[in-house]
This record gives sequence, structure tokens and C-alpha cells, in this order.
Amino acid sequence: MMKMTVREAAFAAYMKIMDEKAYSNIVIDEVLKSGEISGKDAGLFTELIYGTLSRRLTLEFYLQPFLRTKVKKWHRHLLEMAAYQMIYLDRVPAYAVINETVEIAKEHGGRQAGNTTNAILRNLMREPLRDPSEIKDPQKKLSVETSIPKWMISHWVTHYKTEGAERIAQSLTENPEMYIRVNSRQTDPETLKERLALEGHPVETTALHPDALIVTSGASIMDTDAYKDGDFSIQDVSSMFVNTALDRHDGEVILDACSAPGGKGLHALEKNPSGHVDLSDIYDHKVRTIERNAKRLKLDNFDAFKGDATEHEYPGMYDKIIVDAPCSGLGVIKRKPEIRYERNSSDIDSLVDLQLGILDHVKQFLKPGGILIYATCTIHQMENENVAYTFIKSNDNFKFDDFHIPALDFTGPHRQILPYELNTDGFFIARFKKDV
Repeated sequence: MMKMTVREAAFAAYMKIMDEKAYSNIVIDEVLKSGEISGKDAGLFTELIYGTLSRRLTLEFYLQPFLRTKVKKWHRHLLEMAAYQMIYLDRVPAYAVINETVEIAKEHGGRQAGNTTNAILRNLMREPLRDPSEIKDPQKKLSVETSIPKWMISHWVTHYKTEGAERIAQSLTENPEMYIRVNSRQTDPETLKERLALEGHPVETTALHPDALIVTSGASIMDTDAYKDGDFSIQDVSSMFVNTALDRHDGEVILDACSAPGGKGLHALEKNPSGHVDLSDIYDHKVRTIERNAKRLKLDNFDAFKGDATEHEYPGMYDKIIVDAPCSGLGVIKRKPEIRYERNSSDIDSLVDLQLGILDHVKQFLKPGGILIYATCTIHQMENENVAYTFIKSNDNFKFDDFHIPALDFTGPHRQILPYELNTDGFFIARFKKDV
């Protein structure tokens, strides 16, 4: 059986992501590991998927004048991917893109689909592109320019005004910075930096967090011996700030109630050699992921177990609890661009109910005087500030408690981290303290 071309493989993966709601990073990783495409094509394969996902609404805007009849969903996906290459990838000749896209269209829809594809793409190549600046509605214009759905833009305009919404949306179109978290049980940033340099993976130090390094090479750093030996984990800096807010002290007993894949709880565990961390998740396979990560990091004094954080009877009382709640994920759009198309405003109410349900359940397992951290990777006021204040108003024995993030020059009880501030993921952190 012949291997698929890189464009065929990318198209198949793109359809799986869009139509089956698969996670882009998982789909890409599975294909790269399968050997379906050659190593030299891995970069283009990844670029085609992430690029098309990230520019989908813009591509629809450019293609719309050339779609004379109703186009099937698979055909629209194929045209979007071809348009991305023709408009954004200078190194790929337009004729090559058109020829191969036509052949893929024939395979999926027959000769007529091939002819239609050829006509649409040749018109796109010949005609000047539409100008988004002609759109009169400023929110619609920003939506088309950044490929962020208008309902998100409208929400951000309400809470951050037009300038803030523009900065958020534009920042989510940029390539994400990749950070790693140094396992302080085993090494330190300078030692790890030297080791990774010897393995051909240069990294840079950063003042954002003492455990963070910035990855500067394009190759997979997870293939290094340093990763396999447990010297570091992949984690964004904004997520590391949860440990900053936690302000853990050695010897404490900590719960990470919605843990998978375990980043925040294992970070606390790395800093807590004589304490204990429980890590729970609602799915068995995610618990196994936590266990694998802890084993790779050579960590002990922990328990990982299945538990629904809205009803699980935890085995004891905790000094501190982390609730990294299920959320809409709008803060990680540049890492998982498909999220923007999978969410809608009606999802938020059910997420808020779930988030409050988790907080209201786990609070009973916090010791008097204990600290509860609430965190999300989203930029939505209803899931963040609204949840935090609703929890406080409903629980007289809890109060907000200040924490400090030096990189943001911030001191206070809750902080929405916007993606343009430090070129990190969008993130929200709130800290509560239980009365003694």
C-alpha cells in the first residue's frame, strides 16, 4: 500500500479534527508516530493543519465569492486547506497546490468535484483577495481578521473594551512559546540547559518563573534523554503560576482534584519532598497518564486515583487544594486552534455550574486555615471572576487571600492573565482561605 502524500494525510487529519471533534495535537502526534508520512514532510504536515485551523474564518471570507453553489463539508475543508497554502505559504507553488487538491477532490467526489475545485482555486489565484477592512461591523471585521468567532470578540469587548479585545484576539493568532518546567527534585535550570544543549536542543532561561526554560529549537524536545530521565515536563508558564499562588510549604498534604495530566499537582510534589500529594481525575486512562508522568519524573509520596470531583469521598483532609477546573479553554486557542470552533456561548452556563459544583464539594476536605486554589485556562468572565465571587458569597467561612506573581508585578486574590501580557496562555487564578 502506497503512503499518502503530505497533503492527503493533512486533509484526512483535518477532517478528523473538524468532523469528529478530535484534538489536533493528538491527531498530529498519532500520524507522525505512525510513519504515514516521511520525516522530511512532518513540518509541512503540521503547518497545513495548524495553519488552516488558525485561519479558517479568514479563509472562508476569501473563498466565499468563488463558491457559486452549495459545497459539501468535506469539500469546504479541502478548499480551505488549499487556500491556506496559496495565500500564506510562499514556498509552495500555487499550481502544485491546485493540481494535488484537484486529485484529492476527484478521489472523494468524482470528476465533477475535481472540475469544481480546479475552477474555484484558479479563480482564487487570479482575482485579488477581498479586503476585511471593508467590513463595517468592527467586531465582525476583527473576527474575520483573526479567525476568532464573533461571540468571543463581543464578550472581550464588553469586559476589556475594543482595544483589549483586539490585543487578545491578535495574540491568539501568534505562534505559542514553548516552555518546560525543570524538575527541581533532580536538577536545576542551568544544569538542564547545558544538558539539553549537548543533546542539540537549545533552551533559554527566563525571568518569568524560576522553574521555567524557553525552548528555542524546532525538533521535539520530548525525544531527548533528559525528558525520558524525568528532568523536565512540558508546561506553560501561566500554568506554573498556580504553584506560585499555592505557596506550598514542605510537609503539606495537597489535593489536585482535577489533575490530568498532572502538571500542577506534580509541580507541587516536586517542591514537597517530605509532604504528600493526591491527584485525582474522573477518567481511568487519565489517571494512568498521571501515574506514568510521576514515574518518569521519579516522584513518590503521592496517590493517583479515579474520582469525580463533584462527589468523590477523598481519603482525608488537606492543607491545600488545587481545582484546575474543566473550562471552555479559550486561553489556549493558539495551542489548540480548533477550540474556537467547538465552543459557543451556550456552553458557558453548564461549565459554570460544573465549576461551582466542584468547588462546593471539595471545600469540605480542606482543613481549617487551608488554602483553595481555583484555576482555569480560559478568558471568560463568567467562568473566572463570576465563579470566584459566587463561591465567596455562598461560603461565609471562606475569604479571598492575596498571592504574589513577580513576573506580573501582581499582588491580589485573583488574576486574569491575558495571552498578550507575557506571551503565555490565557489563564485565571483565584486563591481562597478557609477560616480557622
